[in-house]
Amino acid sequence: MLPEPRFVDTNGVRLAVFEARPEHVTRDVCVVLCHGFPELAASWRHQLQPIADAGFHVMAPDMRGYGQSSGPADRRAYSIAETTADVAGLIADAGYEKAVVVGHDFGGMVSWMMPYLQPDSVAGVITLNTPFGYSRENPIEKYEQAYGPRNYVAHFQTPECEELLDKDAGRTFRFFMRRDTGSGTNLSRSGRHDPESMSYIHWLADDESSWPGEVVLDADEMRYYADTYARTGFGGGLSWYHSIVRNWEVHTELFPDGVVPKVGVPALLVAARHDPICHPMLTDNLLQYFETFERRMIDTGHWTQLEDPQGTNEILVDWLTRHF
Repeated sequence: MLPEPRFVDTNGVRLAVFEARPEHVTRDVCVVLCHGFPELAASWRHQLQPIADAGFHVMAPDMRGYGQSSGPADRRAYSIAETTADVAGLIADAGYEKAVVVGHDFGGMVSWMMPYLQPDSVAGVITLNTPFGYSRENPIEKYEQAYGPRNYVAHFQTPECEELLDKDAGRTFRFFMRRDTGSGTNLSRSGRHDPESMSYIHWLADDESSWPGEVVLDADEMRYYADTYARTGFGGGLSWYHSIVRNWEVHTELFPDGVVPKVGVPALLVAARHDPICHPMLTDNLLQYFETFERRMIDTGHWTQLEDPQGTNEILVDWLTRHF
């Protein structure tokens, strides 16, 4: 399904990196693809070769704590300061001064923050689905106020949730990795961004026959994800959620007056029209943060690059080749 990884030691972790190179590299920047939760570098398998065919050296790591990469036991060690430093180290190891950093879901937080935390390493950013912004309120408290105490971010902090996810990795992936066939998915059965949907993780305990939608992954892909997580558990990925308050502290240190300065590097947001968790309406404010910004809409749910690989590739390659 993927090429064999090479391993890069950087910033105190060992990252498994899956990559593709054109026969002749014609671009002076590389492209780094950062996945989210509960994913792996394999989520970008459809993007590696098309981006390489456009002349870019492209790399997709298993992020810190996932898959074949290592991760610290200290859950505060998964903050945005550390994860962006991982990517900067990967760029330098590959022999590049700068990269275009592409992220989806939690990986989108990495791509958004690269210009602020690793400005010398980033030439441009692309984010799929993930909104960006800064609030002076504690995000865990803000989520509870907006979505109630059963919201998925709060539940992801609990040992009970980790035990439930770990109990049967195959079942967990069948729960998460679904596309909408007309009745929503487990990420939102109503298709709305509301308290009920933001508490979706509690539906994992329901009978599987009640889950709407259909699994995005084929049997071989499902086996790859399930076998990997059966070996590693979900703890590494959940550590990113345990670091949400630390991320907020990092943001507060960066923006002590609450003002987020505009970024000079070009940015693209690929908004998924049917993603209830990262709803497109949450990205309406992004122009204020970037001097050069585009937003493109795609007709997918949350698993954008898996649900519509061709459409995703066309958008990514078009933007990359126009800007670099």
